[in-house]
Amino acid sequence: SLNLLEDEATPQGKAIRWIVCDDSISVQLLENQDPATGNLPKQKHGFRLGGDAGEAQVIRRYILAVFSYSTSKVSPWNDSLNFLSADLHECNWHKNYTRSNFPFGDFDPVGVSCQDELDGNMLLDDYQYPVEFMMVNIRIANDLNGPLPTEIGYLMDCRSLMLENHLRLTGPLPQTMGNMAGLFSVALLLNGPNFGGELPSSLFQLNYLNTIHIQDNLGKNWSLPTNVQVSDDTQLERLLLVRNSFAGIIPPWIAKLKQLQTLDLSMNNFQGAIPETIGDLSSVKYLNLLGNNLTESIPSSLGKLSEIDALILGENALQGELPASIGTLRTLQLLDVGSNELTSTIPSSFANLESLSEYTLFNETLCFKLDTHSSNNISLLLISSEYLVLESNSLNGTVDVLESMKNLTVLLTRSNSFSGALPDGLFSGTSDNVVVDIGDNKFTDELPTSFANMSYLVSLFGPKNSFADNATQSSVCDNSTLLVMDCDACECCDVCCDGENDGVCDFQLDGRAVLGYDCGAWYEYCVRGADYFAEAGNELLSYT
Repeated sequence: SLNLLEDEATPQGKAIRWIVCDDSISVQLLENQDPATGNLPKQKHGFRLGGDAGEAQVIRRYILAVFSYSTSKVSPWNDSLNFLSADLHECNWHKNYTRSNFPFGDFDPVGVSCQDELDGNMLLDDYQYPVEFMMVNIRIANDLNGPLPTEIGYLMDCRSLMLENHLRLTGPLPQTMGNMAGLFSVALLLNGPNFGGELPSSLFQLNYLNTIHIQDNLGKNWSLPTNVQVSDDTQLERLLLVRNSFAGIIPPWIAKLKQLQTLDLSMNNFQGAIPETIGDLSSVKYLNLLGNNLTESIPSSLGKLSEIDALILGENALQGELPASIGTLRTLQLLDVGSNELTSTIPSSFANLESLSEYTLFNETLCFKLDTHSSNNISLLLISSEYLVLESNSLNGTVDVLESMKNLTVLLTRSNSFSGALPDGLFSGTSDNVVVDIGDNKFTDELPTSFANMSYLVSLFGPKNSFADNATQSSVCDNSTLLVMDCDACECCDVCCDGENDGVCDFQLDGRAVLGYDCGAWYEYCVRGADYFAEAGNELLSYT
């Protein structure tokens, strides 16, 4: 408003005075205004969306100046990043950092950077080539302090907005961001406790926007808008809102994001039911709702997710039955419904998931997990291609069915009530390194003969069971990198559980860390291999 411009204390008032008094580039344009038309001289080549009018450059520099003043509310930035440099084109308002920082590799231009329209080269101005787009990237701890101004929503040529590690940023994202017609990605990471609010509904109406990544911010006021009129042309493919204290329900309108491939709302405070409409996300490949306060039943509509690779619903308060429709998901590689309140048996339709072992791209896994809170519930994390993790549940019965899992290389069943003998053919079909943690169960008899013949048995943890005396063949000790059993079941063990050494007897691996959940949708590249288990197990030697 005019009042803001007239007030010398506001970011807008400071910015307009800088433009007309101190900014040599803007002053030159203003002084050479055409007296007949009132138009300013054109830029050399200009920007693809903003055009080449001189007015566009003055406005762009004004917006960036308002942004600088608004986020220097209490004190200046640690590094000015060449902002408000009167003699430099705004594409040169950055400093070059050399560090590993996606997506720039070892080269990270922090501030405002531009790329040309022809071959994507970085430009410091528009004097020789037209500018395709600009990026605002301040992913260093530069102490931006204060709110993002509404003016930033009028940077129509901005392709990426990336702000990271600013503990004194405040307020929500401005609703005006819906005017950023060229915006492709937004990344807001590791910012402070007073930053956040309801995401602007206009953000989800941008046709070109591909990625929204908001993660590990400390603010407590994050939420999704209740109603959004999603355009049929929306191209949003990745919505990642991870560990931010987002609250409220998961709104049904999310299902209208038809191009969405990754939806990660994990580790927040979402509550209520999973909307039935979520099954309409026909393009989604990775859906992660881990660690919220979701209740009611798992919607059967999830069976319509025909492209899904990973479906993670663990650590909520979901109740009722596991939908039989999930058994129709022929592309599913990871299913986690652990740490809920499900009370059903495994649907017979899950027999169809056996075909999933054929989908192996990069050490890919097929897994499905049901968690329990009573002995009558079903609990299972089954990864029939490579890994099987059943740890810390109330499972019982034998594990004879595992004998048919010929690609099994990691078996983690610690802290259940499994009983009977391990099947003789367990791991007999693999030639890869094998890691086993079957501790704290009720297994009996001897270890399978297949164990004695495996030269690739990397680690075996089997304490706190009911194995027979001397159940461990000497060849198992000879072939294993690390072996921990009950002392009476293993005369040849270097490390054994005598019932008193808690460090040895209670050792347990973190299944979700093993499966690379910290890498989100790229979990398959972060799945821990046998070396990880061996290294973790080596720590046990310090307890002996």
